[in-house]
Amino acid sequence: MSPLLTHLTNIEDVAPRFPSRIAFKIPQVNPQTDQIDHWTDITFHQFLLDIEHLARYWFHVLKKLAIFLRVPRDIELTSFIPRPSFRGYKYLDIVHVYAISRAGYIPQLINIFQNADYSVIQGSLEQANARAFIYESPLTSQSIYQTSGTTSLGKSKIVPCSYAWLDGNVRKVTGKARSDSGNGSIGYIAQFVGMFRGLIGTIYHTSCMVQYKSGQPSTSELVDIINRCKLRQLVLFPHFLREHLRASRTDPETLHALSSVDVIIYTGGGFVGDEEEEWAWKNGINLVNAYGSTECGGLLISEGLRKSRQNYLKRFPGPSFIKFIPISSDSDLLEIVIPPEAPECPDVSFRSSDGNYHTNDLFREVEPGSYVFCGRNDDWFNMQNCSLCDTKAIEDNARSLCGDIISDCVVVGNGHPSPVLVVEACSVSPALDESKLKAEIYRRIHPFHSTRYPHERIASPDMIFVVSLGTLPRTVTKATVRRKVIEEMMKEKLDKLFSGNV
Repeated sequence: MSPLLTHLTNIEDVAPRFPSRIAFKIPQVNPQTDQIDHWTDITFHQFLLDIEHLARYWFHVLKKLAIFLRVPRDIELTSFIPRPSFRGYKYLDIVHVYAISRAGYIPQLINIFQNADYSVIQGSLEQANARAFIYESPLTSQSIYQTSGTTSLGKSKIVPCSYAWLDGNVRKVTGKARSDSGNGSIGYIAQFVGMFRGLIGTIYHTSCMVQYKSGQPSTSELVDIINRCKLRQLVLFPHFLREHLRASRTDPETLHALSSVDVIIYTGGGFVGDEEEEWAWKNGINLVNAYGSTECGGLLISEGLRKSRQNYLKRFPGPSFIKFIPISSDSDLLEIVIPPEAPECPDVSFRSSDGNYHTNDLFREVEPGSYVFCGRNDDWFNMQNCSLCDTKAIEDNARSLCGDIISDCVVVGNGHPSPVLVVEACSVSPALDESKLKAEIYRRIHPFHSTRYPHERIASPDMIFVVSLGTLPRTVTKATVRRKVIEEMMKEKLDKLFSGNV
């Protein structure tokens, strides 16, 4: 039986064979202009040396901490879970995560947000049974922290990982050639896990990870990085990709930069509609759609627009254990279910009573072995008449037809007679007053809704609510609009609408 593979065995194998190849390009920012002057190269040999150096440091520091806490001698050192909290944008942050693992500990990563108290992470700390909390010195008690993007009822939760699970993920991402890619924050597990897998594949194929200045780059910064660092692969969340694609419609330099990249992978949610993919396809921008989850890793991926205009999702190459299960006997919607024998199947605490892990993500099989994402279970409302309403289809249609006058949108109205479209006005919308904006949106989306059942139809401009730019609550990293929060915010207004008291 072959030994289990990890992120550590990956770099330990590559660094001695390709010591001088560049593993990272680190941005050096001019403090006067706040622009990147150049990038410093870090070789695979230096990366491994840095990991070993910091691993020795953390081993001694945390061993002393274990003695101070008077841990019984029969408890293994790995039961202490350091919880590093960094900004996550720097090379040193990546080294810290690898080094803490190398020192024999299990890091659970936490992101930094502003203006919240300890109660935000209290449940996660207790669930992980953490014994050490590591943070960057500039962070103060004024900061707020959160763990993984996988949440339930507003509380983050810990995703336990086994060596077998890690081994399966390493084997998957190293089974297919990767190329240079831009990376984002590794500040917490949902974003870290995605970037982490990409980093494993990048290291395995001795490619180079180019770091941004901080967080998600602006379009101008991204274009600069593509041009100067000759990037061949990018990985972006759909919300940010949409912004760059919109910019490419009016800026030839942006369009040229995006079309020069071999692969642009978008992940972390469904795409915003066919219009953006149509634009990308016509202009040689090779978008690849990837589907996965924090708990399971990557499960499906498309071939890319340069191979297929449809860009349907397919299983990853190689053996696959995942199942597509109909949600009911009278529906063509399929849920991805992970059986316990699958390497991707998460810890037993996440599995249902049938022994499987249910993703709650829904798909349709449009061709044999080819799938389209249809949202999550909570994207499908049970309306007042107990029929289902596909909120994602309404949102995608509005974004596609009204992208020049709205920034984003979300459908609410669960349990009501019909859905309501909440739109966030964009920067040009103030030229229209609210009533004119609603009328224009309704005019554009009416043909789509005229063919829908009454219980899933936006039937008048009154069923469109307008909010100011930037006011829709979003998740921090993926910038996904938080439907349930908005549903609560709009409760009184929804009740008035359907009681006829608007």
